[in-house]
Amino acid sequence: MSQGQLRYRGRCADCPWVGRPFIRYGTAEAAARDHARANGHICFVVDQYDLRIAGSTIRW
Repeated sequence: MSQGQLRYRGRCADCPWVGRPFIRYGTAEAAARDHARANGHICFVVDQYDLRIAGSTIRW
């Protein structure tokens, strides 16, 4: 990944799961949604600074 490019990853509020970094927000959101659906957890998307993206909370 080139310098200065945003990276997003899914993160779980209920367990230590952290998804791999993605350049596209939608891909990170899909990974978080898959984890939430599979485990019944609450997940969200964070940026490269581990700041939660507003509106990205996924409950299943």
